[in-house]
Amino acid sequence: MLARDFDPLICYEDLSGEAVKGVIEVFNREVEELLGGLAKIHYEKLLEYQKNPKVTSVALIKDGVVVIYKGLRDEVALLKDGKRVTLHSGDGFPASVERVEGSDELISINYSIMGADEGRVYIVDVNGKPLYVLNGVIRNFGIRDGTLYYVRSYRRIKPPDGGDTPTDRIVKLVNGEEKVIWGEGFVGSGEFIGVAYSPDLRKALVAVYKGLSRSRVYLVDLDSGSSELLEGGDYNVILAGWGRDYVYVRRKVEGVEVFVGGRVFKVDRPIDNAKVTRDKLLIVEIVNASHRIKIYDLDSMEAREILGGERFTVLSIDGFNGKFLIHRTSFIKQYSLDLVENGNVTTIDEGVIVKDAIIQDLWVEGHDGTKIHSFLISKGGNVRGVILYGYGGFAISQMPKYAFTYHYLLDLGYAIVIANIRGGGEEGEWWHRAGILENKENTFKDFASVARFLKNLGLKVIGFGISNGGLTVGSVITKWPELLDAAIIGYPVLDMLRYHKLYIGKYWIPEYGDPEDPKMRKYLLSYSPYHNIPLDRRLPPTLVYTGIHDDRVHPAHAIKFAVKAKLLGHPVYLRVETRSGHRGAQTQIAALETAYIVAFINWALQQQNIKT
Repeated sequence: MLARDFDPLICYEDLSGEAVKGVIEVFNREVEELLGGLAKIHYEKLLEYQKNPKVTSVALIKDGVVVIYKGLRDEVALLKDGKRVTLHSGDGFPASVERVEGSDELISINYSIMGADEGRVYIVDVNGKPLYVLNGVIRNFGIRDGTLYYVRSYRRIKPPDGGDTPTDRIVKLVNGEEKVIWGEGFVGSGEFIGVAYSPDLRKALVAVYKGLSRSRVYLVDLDSGSSELLEGGDYNVILAGWGRDYVYVRRKVEGVEVFVGGRVFKVDRPIDNAKVTRDKLLIVEIVNASHRIKIYDLDSMEAREILGGERFTVLSIDGFNGKFLIHRTSFIKQYSLDLVENGNVTTIDEGVIVKDAIIQDLWVEGHDGTKIHSFLISKGGNVRGVILYGYGGFAISQMPKYAFTYHYLLDLGYAIVIANIRGGGEEGEWWHRAGILENKENTFKDFASVARFLKNLGLKVIGFGISNGGLTVGSVITKWPELLDAAIIGYPVLDMLRYHKLYIGKYWIPEYGDPEDPKMRKYLLSYSPYHNIPLDRRLPPTLVYTGIHDDRVHPAHAIKFAVKAKLLGHPVYLRVETRSGHRGAQTQIAALETAYIVAFINWALQQQNIKT
């Protein structure tokens, strides 16, 4: 090991080691003694917000709509003819459903075990009868003549056709035996794929992604495994599916293009999603940090907008047999399921409404003059404090979404600010690239600009970020600790020199840069929260939380940061949940996690009031 690679806390990367078990016990005990009583009170109240389950995943089939309801009891249900029938129960909690292409009635149900990405998938019919049970990270299912096709992610073991992890392959299952069809020499380590099957399931349109800004598109023969490279470049693509021909979207820095059977059409707004069924194309555009839905005729490419006049986020879309299914949410509506058929929109199910919420647009000037948009959600009157949420990465847009955590905080008198900082996709690919690699500092400065604006108004500001958002908040508190009165950092990326060596971190190199490159290593070191905990300034009270079953962002990021900060005398607390992962947890566990977050916010602001 080179001197530059020396990490005195590397022992905490071994989750089976006694050091990790011991430090988790110590930190969890400290949090329990500090917040346990308050958290219990909040937990009981938060369970009331879970009595109305939310929809987390949907799929359209011939006989209706398959839905995952997540509440005090998780349910995979079939909605048909105005009735709701439980379809299936499996191991863990249901995380996603998707239609098996090539079939009118088969559904894949992906169950997460303790919130891990690695899970168990059941392929079931409309009566819930399981036909296949598969383990691992698998998706994009299709079936033809009794042969099941899907994408498998190889994260822990190398694919049988060679290559290093993490990587993806298209495989087929015949008589219980899995065989790789395609991927060797085409999909490298740190690359992942998306698949759209042809209607006869003999071909597949395959996108190979290296990060979120580079991709290649292949046409693959599923029988022979042969393939043709259609195009590739420094842009991302969305596979919309097949009508009479395949359709996909090119998301370039200079603009968005829709490729339809050899024809190319330009679109004037960023696109988040697209789906084809028969001769229609549904496109989800971004306008003013909210979604707009248009349906195009594939022959004329004439479009009409549906569901206009509302501000919402489309969580997912599906298309089948000439119908579209839209799953959407907003700050004030838990969810809505809308079926589009023959130009008519019918709402088949919807969730709870947040009453008396006021939503405003907030614009702040960034460090370089760039205008940063945020949403401000409140219930009016005196505000106890502002929860400032930011993410800023992987072209993921922060738009109007319901969260029971926010609902509860609003009812407690807090305001919520959602910052659309650079690195996200709110303004298209150029906005994303303005916050990655050597531009990553823009993400943190944008968040800091919003925090500074709110502080100048005399408000108490609590920074909140999860995953890549944890990196954002972690970087802000280590650079400008005076801007936040408290910080909440969940399931975070915090060690920027070793992130690529932990679990699937290789996937993120195109976003953050390669720590093995001396130039990027120096830049990463300049903002890595773990390496920049200040010696001469005090961090705000900070709660770091993670789940031991997070197999996407290694829990060592959170543990090492908390240990180092504690050793340096900072008021940093760590809570490690033993029954959750990056994909979440059972509702009761998620409510308990939220209870500690709310308890910490109340406690931290109370300490601030005592000091003042």
